[in-house]
Amino acid sequence: MLNSKRTPMLAPPRADKEYDIKVYTEICDGCELCVEFCPCDVLEIDMDTYNSRMLHPVKVIALDKCTGCKQCERLCPTVSIMIIEKEVPQEDK
Repeated sequence: MLNSKRTPMLAPPRADKEYDIKVYTEICDGCELCVEFCPCDVLEIDMDTYNSRMLHPVKVIALDKCTGCKQCERLCPTVSIMIIEKEVPQEDK
């Protein structure tokens, strides 16, 4: 393994969290960057819907597969995606 002093800029997603994805469809231009770079195939372009600019926005198809990496949020040029962390309810032991 290569020794390096570099560290990640962002902390890795936590396993004890669940994530919700908010898509602002009115400002989404359907560029597909989020779809292409999502490592878990959570998003796709909604070909059945148009926004007010007559563009196909993105939609969430597999929320349960989201790991919270926020790749889609960081890459979106129109800032139309937001990842929201939710606490996972702890089970009583």
